[in-house]
Amino acid sequence: MRVHFMHIRTLLASSALALLAACGGGGGDSGTDATYTVSGQLSGLLAGQSVSLQNNGADSLNLRANGSFTFDVEVPENGAYAVTVITQPAGQRCTVANGSGRATANVSNVAVTCQALASNTYTVGGAASGLGAGKTVVLQNNGRDDLTVSANGGFTFATAMASGAAYAVTIRTQPAGQTCSLSAASGTVNANVSNIGLSCQDSASAALKPVYLADTYRADRTGLLAQANGRGGSGYAFVTGLAFTSSAYVNLYVKDAASTYTWEAMDLPTTASALQTQLNTQGARGYAHHGFLVDGGVYSVYYVRDAQGLGPYTYELLPSQTTSSAFLTQANAQGARGFFFQGDFAIGGATVAIYGKDSSNARYSYAVQAPTGEAAPDVFVAQANTQGQQGYRFIGEYVFSGNPSNEAFKNVYARDTAQAATFEYKVLAASDSGAALVTQANTEGQSGYFFGGEMAFFPSGYGQPGVTRNVYGKPVNCTGVTMCRGSSPF
Repeated sequence: MRVHFMHIRTLLASSALALLAACGGGGGDSGTDATYTVSGQLSGLLAGQSVSLQNNGADSLNLRANGSFTFDVEVPENGAYAVTVITQPAGQRCTVANGSGRATANVSNVAVTCQALASNTYTVGGAASGLGAGKTVVLQNNGRDDLTVSANGGFTFATAMASGAAYAVTIRTQPAGQTCSLSAASGTVNANVSNIGLSCQDSASAALKPVYLADTYRADRTGLLAQANGRGGSGYAFVTGLAFTSSAYVNLYVKDAASTYTWEAMDLPTTASALQTQLNTQGARGYAHHGFLVDGGVYSVYYVRDAQGLGPYTYELLPSQTTSSAFLTQANAQGARGFFFQGDFAIGGATVAIYGKDSSNARYSYAVQAPTGEAAPDVFVAQANTQGQQGYRFIGEYVFSGNPSNEAFKNVYARDTAQAATFEYKVLAASDSGAALVTQANTEGQSGYFFGGEMAFFPSGYGQPGVTRNVYGKPVNCTGVTMCRGSSPF
């Protein structure tokens, strides 16, 4: 099997709104609202040290001695309270017990306990904001040390790190109905780290309508990396290179999330096993495989790191399947484990299917449909919209050489079974320049449509002149990167 058409990349994050329940304050017969204090005890803090606490991510309290403490701001009756450590003392790590709940009386049992760290080690943490009531987000440091954050305010990983060690915080699991991003998430430890920012928004608010730009075509490794990293620092992700005529080429970029992107390239290994090792080594660093490029006979493997923290990534390379039924068996088995099909690649005398897995809870299923290359564009649109209403996103048309000759071509669709997203498709006239494409794509982007690439149709048969159309799709109630954004590493 070989890739016959480029992957259609979906670009829009979820439009599902998280509904938050309002918390009513209790009122007595007098018509006034009751409020309650939040207080507790601090123990174990060493002399000369200080620890900073917050309640509900806002009411800060700096403590310099053990004993009782009380936050300045009282909480309405039945209102939520959540006490966190926002700044750890030097050489110590403090934890909170009985720190969250609802106030039905004065709260006095919050316990903050500080313990000494091993010599020459430091804590890694930061502060969360925007996390919805009842939501949780799971973080990792260096691909491990899971930390569940369930309240706004400070957070600290359980494992302290030696001086000089590198830290890299990523998001393992996003909260339901929200999208969180990280800032200042990596560096080298030389003191307690407390400036990592975790910012969460309802998915509809976090989504950016796709905005495109075209830049000078660069296919050489040095030039493309410089360009992609420059654009990536401004929040634009490299999508692909496009040709409009034999002399008119552009590189296409999209901004569809509040993130930045860092790119790397490595020499292509000579065997599938070596490629899998390289993919997983890069994936463990938070770099996802984006594609391959040949420049003057030198093959490169391109990788991208999304600052929103979507890694680590895991890859498996399996034998390519030559029939559509065998492909479905393989792809659905991999998809049930969270691995997304990225396409086939010939290496070392063999053709392998590349599957990638991010840190989300997405699970995938696949379907194949009749090809539409020899049909009118409207036939493809009708098929894609029918599949889209069932939650399937169009991936591309593939050739299965083991199928009967009249069934060799198939349209392949993928669905994330962990959500109930749908997809809408349309086709528009092909563009004759990069400027025309950007104008068209940005107009469609304002309505939530992503640019999926060009498709050629031959309604009178492949031996006759055909028509080319630009394909656009729109995710609805979609969450996550792989299915919903054009800057998806997959």
